[in-house]
Amino acid sequence: MQGSPSFLQFVRSAWVLWAMGLVFAFGIFLSTLSLTKGAHGLEVGLILAAGILGGGVIRALVRARWVTIVLVLVVALEGLLLSFLSDPWSYLWPVLVPASAIGVMVGNVVRLGVRDSKRTVVPKAWDVNGVEQPSSDAAKRVALTALSTWDSAGAGRFLVERNEALFEAMGSGATGFIVHCAANSREAGEWRILGSVDTEGETEVRIPSGPAHAPSGVVVDLETAARALRGFFHHRGPDPELAWTAGDAVFDLKFG
Repeated sequence: MQGSPSFLQFVRSAWVLWAMGLVFAFGIFLSTLSLTKGAHGLEVGLILAAGILGGGVIRALVRARWVTIVLVLVVALEGLLLSFLSDPWSYLWPVLVPASAIGVMVGNVVRLGVRDSKRTVVPKAWDVNGVEQPSSDAAKRVALTALSTWDSAGAGRFLVERNEALFEAMGSGATGFIVHCAANSREAGEWRILGSVDTEGETEVRIPSGPAHAPSGVVVDLETAARALRGFFHHRGPDPELAWTAGDAVFDLKFG
């Protein structure tokens, strides 16, 4: 298993939110201090810190759908208690409202960081035509053997994948193959087709629905398709030493 980025890495990546929280808190402190004509800075700071801490704890411990309700109740109770105390506590309680909101924001960042730090990515095994393989060597051997006798007219699409990386071929050794490959098959911009679409003439290939025609430049022989397959196992994506084409034509020529 591979662990996800650590909690500290997450905190560093969320520095904008941390900075915003600090700026807001400092702004509230200065504004309140100005309204009190510079007096009671300690009390203002304590109430501000208590509000941030309380909001953070509420967000960390309470389910998201209940956060607002619990926050309102807690702030109302705290404000009520402070209003019964002597000055300056009795008139500084409104500081709790924005301070608690900042605390919720900070608590949300912490909650997400803890969750992501515990998340793991389980590498998926190699899959060759729907059959999971025990190792990379076994997958490579099985895939190359299968490709050498593959005929899409009866067997359909030739497919090898691992995690998001995908290699597929349509055709046969007799007519040639149309090969598609992507390091991340979920991203449209990652897809490539082997060869070039900017060639004259068409070549017939065998697919499940019958004969199909494609630009001759993207119909490759068995040796080239096998080389691309070996490169896929090595690079987990298109072999950079081969000529690939990107763009809309990649999907226009995806048969099956």
